[in-house]
Parts: sequence; structure tokens; C-alpha cells
Amino acid sequence: MSSIRLLILGVLLHKQPIHGYDIRRELEQWGADKWATIGYGSIYSALSKMAEEDLVQASNADTGEGHASRTEYIITERGKAEFERLLHQFWWELKPTIDPFQIALTFMDKLSSTELQDALHHRAAQLCASRATLQHITPSPNNQGQPRHIAEGMRLVQAHIETELRWIEEILHKIERGDLP
Repeated sequence: MSSIRLLILGVLLHKQPIHGYDIRRELEQWGADKWATIGYGSIYSALSKMAEEDLVQASNADTGEGHASRTEYIITERGKAEFERLLHQFWWELKPTIDPFQIALTFMDKLSSTELQDALHHRAAQLCASRATLQHITPSPNNQGQPRHIAEGMRLVQAHIETELRWIEEILHKIERGDLP
């Protein structure tokens, strides 16, 4: 929850008052679903919880005659302090990223050589598809609607993908030579 909390509070610092749907759209523009664990459906429940904790303040904005009011959110002073706390925590504390693939590697010797190679080729294909998607959504420096630093986060994700693809290639050679598993 702390990563989605930081993202939402950060969007609120950037744009407010803002409706939950517009927070989602902002995060989509940033490509957050590619580099952060965020379920877009959880934005409203996170906003509700943060409103209970006085991190954000909700208000109903009038949308005109015959239309339902929309809840808009602003960040409170307590929310700004929470944003600062989480931001510093995320910058200064190294936390391992746990990918289930790491756990599967522990048991690579339980697969036949053929199945292991097939699984690695499949993973490489998935990574290549992710890389292609990222190349299409990576913000350009000329895009006025997006902070330029978001592109750096996307570049980091792409670098991780490239590194894993090189690693898979090396492992496949080791399997073909009979060095693994």
C-alpha cells in the first residue's frame, strides 16, 4: 500500500484538486503500471483510507445541472508529511524486489533440459514484448504533459529488461553445453 500511497500523494502534490479517475489517468500517462505495483482499481480504496487518516481531504465538486457531483481530493499538511516520509524511505532504503522467477530458478534442476530451455525462451519473448511496449509509451522530452524525469524511471525498467535478456542468453548457452542444470 505504501507505493500506491506515495504515487497518489505525489500526483496530488502535482495536480489538485483532482478526481480519483484523473489520478488514474495521470498514472497511466506516466506508465506506472509498467514499473510500479499498482492496481488502478485500488486507487479509490486508497483515497478513502487516506481520507480517514486525514492525509487527503475529499470534497464534492458540482458538475452542473442534472449531473452527479464528483469527489475531488486535495492533499492535507499531514498528507504532505507522509509523502515526504515515504519519499525519503524509498530513496534511502534498499528493498529487494522479489520476482517469483527467482524462486523458480532455485528448482531449475527439476525441469528437463528441453523444458527449461523452452521456459527461458518463453520468458525472453515476454521480456521482448514488454520492452516493445515500453518503447511505445516512454515519454519523450518534448511531451509537455508529462514530467521529464518519468522517462528516467522507464529507462531503468528497460535496462533491467536488457540485463535479464543478456542473462537468459548466457544461461541458455550453459544449458546447451550441459553445464546446467
